[in-house]
Amino acid sequence: MGINSYAKVNLYLKIGKKLSSGYHNIQSVMQKIELSDSITIEPLSEDRIIVECTNKELENENNLAYKAALLLKKKFKVTNGVKIFIEKNIPIEAGLGGGSSDAATALLNLNKLWGLKLKERQLIELAAQIGADVPFFIGEQAALVEGIGDMIKNIKKSFSINIILINPGFRISTKWAYSAFDRQKPKIKSKADINSLIKAIEKKDIKEIANNLHNDFEPVVVKRYKTINEIKNNLLRNDALNAIVSGSGPTVFGIYNSIYEAREAFFKLQYDYPFVFLTKTI
Repeated sequence: MGINSYAKVNLYLKIGKKLSSGYHNIQSVMQKIELSDSITIEPLSEDRIIVECTNKELENENNLAYKAALLLKKKFKVTNGVKIFIEKNIPIEAGLGGGSSDAATALLNLNKLWGLKLKERQLIELAAQIGADVPFFIGEQAALVEGIGDMIKNIKKSFSINIILINPGFRISTKWAYSAFDRQKPKIKSKADINSLIKAIEKKDIKEIANNLHNDFEPVVVKRYKTINEIKNNLLRNDALNAIVSGSGPTVFGIYNSIYEAREAFFKLQYDYPFVFLTKTI
């Protein structure tokens, strides 16, 4: 049986200054959603790491699940091999953290398979060496994520938010998005407030959550890809309480008051774009 490796959305994302390491400080509220890849991990008798994937272009050493396995192997001198099979359902370079989630799933499960007995804190530190979104996926809950993605505070009483994801069928590299953000330094005026958002999640107040969605990447990606704005407007016209880009895009998600409104909007929009998905936060 495969292990579910869930995608995420950013309900809030503020980009801080660029550090000498090349990473940026961020402040984000992330939540997992029910869209997932499925991962199977099998021990190998020989000392090697094999990654196989339903998407052949991901079968290489840049795959983050491969990097996770290699990091553990080197650091803890593991001589056992492993075969990781990824059934890919989360769109690639889509702002949904698919690769990062696969890496975290690999870390968590290889920790068990190889009997490393690493605590959550140690796993988060290792995850941060793979990529900025990986540490978030080590935990179970919605979280406030700060620093370079390695400072994680769980948000209590997270609840299920009905969501429609729309991906326009092209990719945006996070690296490009950050360098465009650094170049353009967009002036961002927003009434959204991260503390109000966290309180709203704890109080299960969907309207207040909708009022406080925010993403610093949005002006940068919308400037280059007009379709993204059109998707946002389309979701808003179809009763979304609010709609916003997730991560560095190009996926846009709309949040809905109820499953009924979300379902109705999904039926209207499902054929308009390459990837339209009705889901909810976990």
